[in-house]
Amino acid sequence: MGLGLIVTVNGRDDNELAAATMVEVQERMGQPTTYTLHYPADISEGDLPLLSDARLDAGSEITLSVPTSADTVCLVKGPVSGQQIHFQHGGEGSSLAVQGADTAITLDREVKSQVWAGLTDSDAVSAILGNYGFMADVESTSAGHFEDKHTLIQRQSDFQFIQQLARRNGYLFWISCDAMGIETAHFKRPPLGGSSSAELIINLDPPNIEQLELSWDVERATSVEAVQLDLNQLSDINGGVAQTPLDLLGGNGLADITGDTRSQYLTAPSDDGGDLQSRGEGSLIDSGWFVRASCQTTYEQLGSVIRAHSLVDLRGAGQRHSGQYFVCAVHHVIDAVSHRMEIELIRNAWE
Repeated sequence: MGLGLIVTVNGRDDNELAAATMVEVQERMGQPTTYTLHYPADISEGDLPLLSDARLDAGSEITLSVPTSADTVCLVKGPVSGQQIHFQHGGEGSSLAVQGADTAITLDREVKSQVWAGLTDSDAVSAILGNYGFMADVESTSAGHFEDKHTLIQRQSDFQFIQQLARRNGYLFWISCDAMGIETAHFKRPPLGGSSSAELIINLDPPNIEQLELSWDVERATSVEAVQLDLNQLSDINGGVAQTPLDLLGGNGLADITGDTRSQYLTAPSDDGGDLQSRGEGSLIDSGWFVRASCQTTYEQLGSVIRAHSLVDLRGAGQRHSGQYFVCAVHHVIDAVSHRMEIELIRNAWE
């Protein structure tokens, strides 16, 4: 492959497998990162050798990295999970697509039955992640689960359980991998307080995107009402939330723009004030993404690699819509000609 893609198989660089005709990596908020490697499946001595190649067998660990001017960026690391094969009579024109995902899918293989008591949601997540050998980036939660109230019950896989706790708290769960192959599991709210990793430029010179699709929808809740009964004290628990707890990526958030009351009532069984409020905040965080945009660029145009769960600056989209955006998805398509990035952006404010 002409762009220097690095394919590592079970810890060893493999130049032969790096000669794929095309590689796709799909990063998306709330989902494991997936990959597909495309190869021609030519006949050799009457067989299609790649179809039984141990390097591409189920469970083989593939790491896909791209060298940049600054460092090496690991796009994904994880096991092979399947293949799509096209057979053409005579062999010529046959093809093989090798599919896999990051290590998050290993958390989704076994249903667990577990009672979590006397701890917070983040304590439970930390305990689970400790069984998988990840570096942990776990942000504390206020939702508590105690034996004299309601304990936390797990009746699904570790991945499904962590995703459930993430949604309750307005958190995201994803796994990243550095250039050394070290994986970090992140359980936290969208990181909006930092600096942008890149600039996406349109209508200014020099541009690095040619088209931008943008939409907004303000028919969303700007506050949450939530009241439950504390069965121990027989008193009300108020978990109402007046505004999103996230930093705004612009001067005017959804509540500033609408100027009226747009509330939703949260019905969630809970007798812990921290848990009820966290659920309300999580609901507002989700409804607060009222601006969405999509565009496409290449590494050659941009000079850097865009990643999901990062911030970018959009320039040239007018005063209202220029500014910081959160990257919720990136589809990387790498071949001998270019490294194309199809990018999806979300925003919880405008200027």
